Amino acid sequence: MTQAPSSTSLPGRLWRTLTSLRLTLVLLIILALVSLVGTVRVQVFDTAWFLVPLGLFVLNLTACLIRGLPRAVRRSRQRLTPAAALELPERARFSWPESLNPHPGVEKALHRELGPVQKSNEDDRLVYFWERGRFRPLGPYVVHLSLLVILTGALLGKFLGVQGSLSLNEGEVSQNFVSAGKEKPLDFKARLDDFQALYYPNGAPREFRSDLIFIKPGQAPQQAVCRVNDPVTFGGFTFYQSSYGHTVGLEVKNGDNSLILEAPVGRTVELPGGRAHFRVLEYRPDLVMPGEQGGPGKRLGPAARLAYWEDSNHHPWIIVLLKNRPELADQQPGPYRFFLKDAKFFSVLQVKRDPGVWWVYAGFILLLPGFYLAFLRPTERWALVLRRKPSGGWDARLLGAAPRAREAFQDRLQRLQAILPKGGPA
Repeated sequence: MTQAPSSTSLPGRLWRTLTSLRLTLVLLIILALVSLVGTVRVQVFDTAWFLVPLGLFVLNLTACLIRGLPRAVRRSRQRLTPAAALELPERARFSWPESLNPHPGVEKALHRELGPVQKSNEDDRLVYFWERGRFRPLGPYVVHLSLLVILTGALLGKFLGVQGSLSLNEGEVSQNFVSAGKEKPLDFKARLDDFQALYYPNGAPREFRSDLIFIKPGQAPQQAVCRVNDPVTFGGFTFYQSSYGHTVGLEVKNGDNSLILEAPVGRTVELPGGRAHFRVLEYRPDLVMPGEQGGPGKRLGPAARLAYWEDSNHHPWIIVLLKNRPELADQQPGPYRFFLKDAKFFSVLQVKRDPGVWWVYAGFILLLPGFYLAFLRPTERWALVLRRKPSGGWDARLLGAAPRAREAFQDRLQRLQAILPKGGPA
């Protein structure tokens, strides 16, 4: 038989420290403080300041589980026996005259208050006994186990998971996404068939969605709709609608030279010769000018606002382009003339593969029975011992114990004291 390490030896002291509640509290405080710092500096979660206490916390939980779970299992297997019921503390005494048979009323009262009870004849005594919460000792260790499962899933997701972004123009097909600044391949292709953005009357975005098609060799193309808070999963990857934007088509003229460009909103574009740059600041599918005195506004059609600057002039000019008013280009500064053509949406999707997500789900599901056993199922034991008196009649002793939930125990004791002397409820 394997013996536990001596508490005075070095392994014994280390084991006692590793399984101590004090270590658990210290590690939780450290993790909480590091997590607070992590809300400002996200990269702290990848440093030893977070990973070392997290690893020690895992060891602490594992050691507590190894030390306490076998003992909790043994305790939960110990049913309340008539002999053990007779050892419970006495709570009240009752008596019945010879003319009254207390058994039917007692059984009815106990069943009403406690539920199904067991009974046993012990010498000249009849013992009714009942228990609840026999499996409560397992509760804290089920919680320990669920936390370990959750942490295992989180670590699997961190070290084996992949996260990045995929940007697609309408009609574009791609097999690569960007993760940590590098392109990574998918074993299938993704195509953005259509993008739709819906707005509230005040111009705030109400919903935007990407109509996707996934293409994998040997399989039929699969259509999917990705919305905000409604991701789609394909090929082991989950796609979340992250953001969107416009790619604006422009015609740029310089004298007799003409150039067609596509410029994503917010990206700087260098013009031929490298001496001038521009950036599309904003695009509106239909610019509406406010009406006078609250009247209906005037619709000007597609519009874009861009910043244009030359190397010799570091201060940019702000230019407004109206697709339906190309003649306004003559008022633009500099040698270039910008004309607004078409615009199309592009969608930015977050791409994520997390092999630990099901571990995390399983851990949270396991938390529920753990919390139920630990906090909502306190141990409670009752016994009623009936004995015939030599002079005739019956006397009884009510025994019971509940290490926790003492207020509920006292309330139940008062109810039993009220109904048992009467031989059961009316």
